[in-house]
Amino acid sequence: MAKVAVGGYVLNRKKKNNQEGSALVIALMVMVLLTLLGLGITRTTDTDVDVSKNDTFHRAAFYHADSGVFTVPKVISQLIDDGAETSISGITYLGSTGTFYREIMGYDAHDTDKDIRFRLGGYNVDVDVNRTGRKNLAGGGVEFASGAEGVGVGSAGGVAVYYDLDSLGAGPSGSQSEVL
Repeated sequence: MAKVAVGGYVLNRKKKNNQEGSALVIALMVMVLLTLLGLGITRTTDTDVDVSKNDTFHRAAFYHADSGVFTVPKVISQLIDDGAETSISGITYLGSTGTFYREIMGYDAHDTDKDIRFRLGGYNVDVDVNRTGRKNLAGGGVEFASGAEGVGVGSAGGVAVYYDLDSLGAGPSGSQSEVL
């Protein structure tokens, strides 16, 4: 104990170790640290949610584009059977009338513009069709002297026609995916 003389009086004072309030300061520092840690975790979680949303949007657009690759061959078959560019429910031809049919038959040169559009789940699917060639198939009526045998007689009985499809599907939040 220290004795201090003040104005003729002697006061007894306890010596301070300067640790009064240190527990409070340490507790506040721990709370600040935990708050910063919590904010970091929240930010990481928000980022993960955003990435998951983007992945979901991309998948929807991809599935829409992928459906174009499976839908358009049916349209092509229908038009070849009909012999003209006929109206098909849900299908919109993007060029002027008759140009899609002329392109798939090989009468007109390929252009890079999309040829067909249909809607799926409220989103557009645009498909460009490019006729790349044809090939005579073995065993068909194109083989020498086989027409009378009844194998593949006819205009399409021994020919395969090949097409490249470029399908662009749209999805939520402006997402797009292209399947070639």
